Parts: sequence; structure tokens; C-alpha cells
Amino acid sequence: MRNIKLGFLISIILILTCISPIFAEDSANVEKKTDDNVFTLGEVVVTADKPGVNLATTVTELSSDDITATGASTVAEALDDMPGVDVQNGAKGYYVSIRGFDQTDTKVLIDGVPAHESYFGTLDLSMLTTEAISKITVTKGASSVLYGANTMGGVINIVTKKAGKEPVTTVTTSFGNDGAAEYVLNHGQTIGAFNYWLTYGYQTSDGIRLSDDFNSSDPNVGIGSSYNEDGDVRDLSDYIKRSVNAKVGYDPNEDTSMSLSFDYHNNERGVPTFSSRYWRFIKWDQWQINLAGEHKFNDVFSAKARLFYVKHDDSLEDVGWDDDHTTAKKWFEQSSYDDYSQGAELQGAINLSKWSSFKLGFNYLKDNNKQQDYYDATAAATNSTKKYTAQVGFQPEQEYEADTYTWAVEDEIKPIKNLSIVLGMSYDQFKPIKAYNVSVQDTIKAVNPQLGVVFDVTSDTSLHASVGKKTRFPHLKELYSKMAGGNPDLDPQKTIAYEVGASHKFNNIFNGSVAYFYNDISDLITSAKDANKNTYYYNLNKAIIKGIEADLDMKFTDSFLAKANYTYMSTEDDANEGRELEGKPEHKLYLDLQYVAPFGLTSTLQASYTGGEYWENYDGNWTELPSFTIFNVRLSQDIGKILLKDSELFLQVKNITDKYYYETSGPEAGRSFLAGLTIKF
Repeated sequence: MRNIKLGFLISIILILTCISPIFAEDSANVEKKTDDNVFTLGEVVVTADKPGVNLATTVTELSSDDITATGASTVAEALDDMPGVDVQNGAKGYYVSIRGFDQTDTKVLIDGVPAHESYFGTLDLSMLTTEAISKITVTKGASSVLYGANTMGGVINIVTKKAGKEPVTTVTTSFGNDGAAEYVLNHGQTIGAFNYWLTYGYQTSDGIRLSDDFNSSDPNVGIGSSYNEDGDVRDLSDYIKRSVNAKVGYDPNEDTSMSLSFDYHNNERGVPTFSSRYWRFIKWDQWQINLAGEHKFNDVFSAKARLFYVKHDDSLEDVGWDDDHTTAKKWFEQSSYDDYSQGAELQGAINLSKWSSFKLGFNYLKDNNKQQDYYDATAAATNSTKKYTAQVGFQPEQEYEADTYTWAVEDEIKPIKNLSIVLGMSYDQFKPIKAYNVSVQDTIKAVNPQLGVVFDVTSDTSLHASVGKKTRFPHLKELYSKMAGGNPDLDPQKTIAYEVGASHKFNNIFNGSVAYFYNDISDLITSAKDANKNTYYYNLNKAIIKGIEADLDMKFTDSFLAKANYTYMSTEDDANEGRELEGKPEHKLYLDLQYVAPFGLTSTLQASYTGGEYWENYDGNWTELPSFTIFNVRLSQDIGKILLKDSELFLQVKNITDKYYYETSGPEAGRSFLAGLTIKF
């Protein structure tokens, strides 16, 4: 069967290659298509302007073309091959770490709006599909203070599309193994001073197919382990995802821009984690509305403002009884969260002279969480041991709320033409408002200064350095959760982030950059288990995360492009005698090759290596996970000769060698394929 599947994929590749000359284009070189539909009002610090604050630290962008080339259908997949970034599965979904910092330490934005579950402070990035995305910007290290509080690990801004000068409509349909299917509609148009954009996406799959080399007797991930996997399709890895992105913009002149945008995700999926947690999201809804505008009053002063509201609802059901009536751990029968966030952002830019660009910023965010669990008899008995009374049926509704404020100032000074100095400072406040059956914590305050320097040695060589203090306030779960051992006495987590780096254009072919980063972390918020095996949160005295990132872009010809990145990272956990932090790879290497044939066939090959990752294995020993290398390929044939312009047939195969590997989240996907058609008119 394995050889039949592989032969089928090879046959499709050969067919595409053989028929492609029929659709040959007139030009010998086909330029890479670019996306000019970036929603600039969705950016906080506009990266296209290359301000000094962005050059003084590492900022990586992923365009819609990059996302398409990798075949990524979710934000989680798109981020995983970026330098310094690692994505893994967790208890409630796929989460990202940046330079060793967990997503709890990272700020995720959709068009500049904080997108997270209010209680956890995180967001399952596998729930966000890529159909409407124009680019993803990842900012690391001492990011701009204008982003607001809680950016210790960095900032991920997911910027959606808007209408360009020309009207556009695209329809994509695709199908793959194990019931995978995707349908996408994009449409946008500009009419006078108004523009609008609409994206609808639908994705479904029966689940993740494991490698044919999966060993069900593997004590780490097979039957009898915490994952209890028996092969074929991974348990509870099926999903249905629906998304809508819509916006209306008004640009009366070049100095004024306004937009009202709406982003909605409606999903259902299983949670393929541990066998003791047979969980399924029977509901996962998130939507946000975002009113943004900017105006340039004159050559000296301009301003940008944003108002937003984010609503998140999910219901997680324990379906363990469906599989095993004796071993399933019943934390709850059903757990429902009703979250909302609302806030505002205001920025003012003052350019008093050609050597100074001064900015003022204010951010306000209210997080509110309501949760209610339903317990059956087993769950009530289990949770009655958690130092509180639990009854059969619906438990009392719990409500938690907190406000976060940031006042920020930032100035970019250019004393000479090739030197930029960035000075910034923020004053942040975290003010708990409500807590169920627990005393509300006092307001936490923090001052976070930063300094950055950029020096252009020549037109081809640039040096940068930055240092900044970052503070991450405790999340509502960490403060108040009875189930997870909340601690109202937690202190905020702090780090001093250092970075030095250089970029250089070697010639017309090679363009590269390298950066060294060092984070000195104090009061790290982490969890452990007491003598009764109950989880509790506490502040770890100290941790160190340091490493090197290197990035290289290569343009051998107009038709043959390549890029590579490598991340080396060392982590030290002070509470565990300096051992590594769990699930943080020491080495990540990524290579991307792209060739555009004269007859319109674009071939993309990606290879990624991950190694030096540690975990606590099935028998409680601290050990290194096996390293692994994954190969993906994507072929797309321009068929504009017989259909409409820019239409294409495509085939993408992930993990083409069917590599068997696993991480701290358990066994990962084996070979998969997706073939489809995009029509643009």
C-alpha cells in the first residue's frame, strides 16, 4: 500500500511536468508574483518604512507568496520554519515559542489587535487559517514599546489583505489524503475612495496520518504510553475550520485612511494530546471587530487610532468514556469559556526636525473571562480532592477580569546620516478587577526602558545593537486557577534582552544577516507538582536563554532562488541545576529552493532539521529527543493560457520521505498530499 501511494504521487508530479510545455509563456523568465494587498492600518510599527526601532532588533516577514510556497494552511504551519521560531502541540492546541519564550510570553496580534483567550493569555494558532493573510511579521528581542505590555518573547502580527488598485477574485479548491479538503474565496475591489475585501475559507480533514514506520510498541509514544497511539490516523486529530475576513476602507486622500474590519473563525476539532485527556472542541468561535484610522495633519504631526472588540467562546468536552470506561481521567464532562477583550490604541508621531522622529503611544486592554464546567460523578469525585467541593452537574459560573495600560514614548535620533539611535520607555500597569472566590491582587506596575543603535558602515553593510527590559504580567489562569494551582502572589516575569547583529549584501547573489541574542530572565513563571501531585504556579529565580540566528537569501538567476536560516539556542533552567528548558530545540536549520521554469512550472523544495531537544520521557528520565529532518515539495503550473490569467494547478507533498518522528506533543504527521486548482479573475 505504501508503494502504491508513493507511486501515485510520483505519477502526478510527472504528469504536471510533462504537460506543462502546453501552457508555456512567451517569456523565458517568469517573475515571482507579489502581493500588494497589505492592510497597512493593521500594522502597529510599519515595517515597510524601516524605522530604526525595527532595524535595531530582528524583524522577520513572511509574505503571502512565502506562505503559499510552503503550503501552509494555518498560521502555526507558516511560522514553524521562521528563524528562532518553534511550533508544537499543547493541551489546547498548537502554540509558538520565539527564542525559547513560550507563547504565554508573546503577543499575538491580528491586524494590530491582541488576539488571545483572556484566561490563558494564548491562542491556538492552528485555528487561524491563512486564506486572508497578506503577511506575518515576527519581531523579537527589544521590540518597540509602542506594541504595549507583555511582549517579552516578541510580537507576532498577522496582517490580512485589503483591496488593491485592480479588482480581484480568486477561487481555490483542493483535496488531499484522509478526507482533507479546502475551499477558499477571495474578492476585493476599490471604487473611488472606498475599498472592500472579503475572504471565506473552509477546511476539513479526517485526521493526521502517522508515518508507516510508526511503532505502536514505542514506549515513548505507542500503546501504553501517555499518548497511547496505535498508528494509522492519530486519535482526535480531525477538524472542520470555517473563517470569514471582511473589511471596508475609506481613503479620501493620501493623508487620511480609515477602515472597519471583521475577522471570524468557527471551528470544531479534536485535541490529539494525552490518552488521559480525551478532549474535543465541540465549539471554538472567535471574532473581532476593528475600527482603525490614521491622519497626517501636516509635515510635523500625524496620528493613528484603533478601537477593537474581540469575542472568544469555546466548549471542550471530555469524550473519554467513548473509548475506555475505566481509565479515562474525568477532569470534567464539559468545560466552557466565554471570553471577551476590548481596548484602544492611540499613537502620535512628531517630526520636529530631520534628525528626530518622536512618538507617543497609549494602549488599553480589558480582558474578561467567564467559565463554567459540568461534572459527572467521576469528575466531581476527582476534583473534590483539589481542596474545594465539587458537585455533580453544572458548577457555579466563575468570572475573572483585569485591565492593562501602557504609556509609551519612543524617539529615533539621527545625529549623522548613517547612524540611528532609538530611545524608548514604557510605563505598564496590570490591574485585576474581578476574581471568583479569591481576593483580587493589587495593581502591578513596571517601567521598561530600551536602547537601540543602528550604524550603516556602507550601503551594503549594517550593524545593530539593542538592549531593553521586558515585563510579562501573570495571566488570569496563573493567578486564580484552582485546577492548575493558581497563585495570587505571583510576581511579574522580567527579562533583560540583549542583541547584537549585522547584515551584509555580498553581491547580487548573496544577502545575509546574523544576530546574537541573550536573555537574562528573573521571576520566570512556571509550574510544578507538590507531594500530592497537584500542579501549582510559582516564580523561578532565574533562567538564561541565549543563541545565534543566521539568515541567507540567494538569487542565482531570475528563475532560481534560495534561502536558508539557522538557529542555535542554549537554555538554562536555574531550578533544575541548569538543565535545558523542556521542548526547546538547540538546533533548527531550514532550506528553501525555488525554481521557475520557462513554461510556467514553479517548483519549491523545503528541508528542515531539528535537533538537541530535551524532554521528560515516559519513565520520568530527562533525555534528548531524536533529531529529525523533514522534506516538503510544492509544484504549481500556470494555466493562464487555457483559463484565466494567473490561474494555476498545484500539488504539495509534506514529509515526502514519510519520516517517523515525535516531539513533546507526541507522534507527528507522516506523508500527506494536497492537490488543487486556483482560478483568478
